[in-house]
Amino acid sequence: MRALFLTCLFLPCIILGQQATKASELQATEGSGQQATVGKPSLTFLLADSLAVTNQIHGPYVGFSGERTAQYRRFETLTEQADCKELLELSNHSNAVVRGYAFWGLARKHYSGLDSLLMAHAHDEAPVVEIQGGVMNQIPLIEFMLWVVNPDMMDAESLKLDRDTFRQVTELRFSEE
Repeated sequence: MRALFLTCLFLPCIILGQQATKASELQATEGSGQQATVGKPSLTFLLADSLAVTNQIHGPYVGFSGERTAQYRRFETLTEQADCKELLELSNHSNAVVRGYAFWGLARKHYSGLDSLLMAHAHDEAPVVEIQGGVMNQIPLIEFMLWVVNPDMMDAESLKLDRDTFRQVTELRFSEE
C-alpha cells in the first residue's frame, strides 16, 4: 500500500523531471555542438512540475468523504522539503497553481515577508481551480492567497495577517497600478 502511495505521489514528478532534463539537455546542446552536462532537478522543482500538471489547488479534505488527495500530499511534501528561498522562487512560477501552493507553503512556514509577497501579487488575477471539501471554485489567485492568510479562513497552521494588510491589498488590487 505504501509503495502504491509513493508511486502515485512521485511518478508524475519522475516523468516530468525526465522530460525537463531531456529538454534542458537538448536546449543546451543546440548550437554548441557539444554534449551538455545537466544536473538532476531537485525534488522541490519536480513536485512543482507535478502540481502544475494536476493544475488544481486541493485543500486537506476533498470530496464528501473528506479524502486527502495526491495533489494535497504533494503540497505537504513540497512544504516539508522546500526552504523559504525555493518557495519564494516558486511564488513567481509561470503556473498559477504552483504560485498559490508556494505562497501557502510560505504561510505555513510563517515566512516574515508574507505581507510584502501578498502585496506583490495584489494584481495576480490568474484563475485557479480550488477544491475544499465538496466545493469546487474557479477564483483569481489573489483571492486564494487572501483566504490563506485570513484569520477567519483556511487552515490554522498558516500565518495570518492583520485587517490593515487586507485593506491595502484590496486597494492595490483594484487600483490602476
